[in-house]
Amino acid sequence: MTRKGYDILFADPGARADADCLVCGARCRVKRNVYGPTSFLEAMGRKSRRHDAFSCPYSGEEWHERALQLVLAIEATPSPRVARLMKLDLADLLRKRKRRK
Repeated sequence: MTRKGYDILFADPGARADADCLVCGARCRVKRNVYGPTSFLEAMGRKSRRHDAFSCPYSGEEWHERALQLVLAIEATPSPRVARLMKLDLADLLRKRKRRK
């Protein structure tokens, strides 16, 4: 599962040199000057436009999916204490991943 704005990002052609994944911090891959929709609404409306597409090279991997779930849960929780604990879990997950590389 990719999530727009987290591990897949769109920008106007040439507007950004690069982008980092907001889930794991990895440098995103980029496809320049792509023609197509950049949102569900554009796709439903059969609208397309030129854009640069940035995507995390780890998107879809099990550990990355867990990290994405944690990021979304951290943003959704109304409890700052619970959010701090989840941030520790996220940091542990990312640290373990880096050691395996």
